[in-house]
Amino acid sequence: MKQIDIARVGEILAASEDVLILTHKNPDGDCLGTGTALCRYLLSLGKRATVTCCDPIPHKFDYLFEGLPQETFEPKTVIAVDVADPALLGSLDVYADRVDLCIDHHISNKLYARETHLCPEDGAVALSLYRIFRSLGVAIGRPMADALYTGMSTDTGCFRYSNAGAEIYRAAADLIELGADNAGINVRMFETKPYSEFMILADAFAGLRMFCDGKVSVLKVSQKMLEDRGADTDSFEFLTALSRQIEGVLCGITMKQQEDGHWKISLRTHEPLDASAICELLGGGGHQRAAGCDAGEDEEASLQTLLSYIAEQLGCAL
Repeated sequence: MKQIDIARVGEILAASEDVLILTHKNPDGDCLGTGTALCRYLLSLGKRATVTCCDPIPHKFDYLFEGLPQETFEPKTVIAVDVADPALLGSLDVYADRVDLCIDHHISNKLYARETHLCPEDGAVALSLYRIFRSLGVAIGRPMADALYTGMSTDTGCFRYSNAGAEIYRAAADLIELGADNAGINVRMFETKPYSEFMILADAFAGLRMFCDGKVSVLKVSQKMLEDRGADTDSFEFLTALSRQIEGVLCGITMKQQEDGHWKISLRTHEPLDASAICELLGGGGHQRAAGCDAGEDEEASLQTLLSYIAEQLGCAL
């Protein structure tokens, strides 16, 4: 249960065999991009490796897996990427006590793995892996460049969020020179949405609630709304970013009902609010500007817990 540097990461990867790469539930571009880039590197070393997730992979990420073997084997090495807490493994938590290496960028990481390479200042864990690759002298071909660029762009909101520092811009530029299809990936990730998403958008904003004199917005998406529109759980991920784009809003809260009926809460904040600190009230965490937590049995009571804390931090009335 210790934190390690890049040199030690290189040693672990070189010695690894039959590698299972774990990603978090409700997979996003960063965990999948990082996972598939790492898988391609391990395959290039002649190792057996595969990437897995407890939830279905959204079709928009299919290109990341092109040419990758989807094997089933008993792993000798288990690596988690972008997974701060073993609870995020979902049904794959059977491997929680077997994680040999975790590569992550969440300050809330539980340090559950035997060894952890943690870079909380990185805007995406894909940037951490890019730095590892550069340090190890790894040849980054186009599929790996596409995967790493996907991770960087999606976790920074196409490089618009405050977590997009100078280093990640330089890394993205390097990946473009190495063949990353930045234009195609940007269109696929940020400018292409199914019709059902726009219908969900209309439904969600019809129920928009505002608190703290317009400083906090709350959007709620139920399974019934998804079923009525023929959408799936992935269809409302884009709502999370929209929740804080309303003028004057310092905290955007999106409440999303999962298929099993429980609710997940996602936060996006502006200064001075710390999204991770707020979500820790309900056992969650993440980053300063983006974090999440589970709502428990009573989602409205959980919402009130968060709102009360936010109101206290902002010095305003609900």
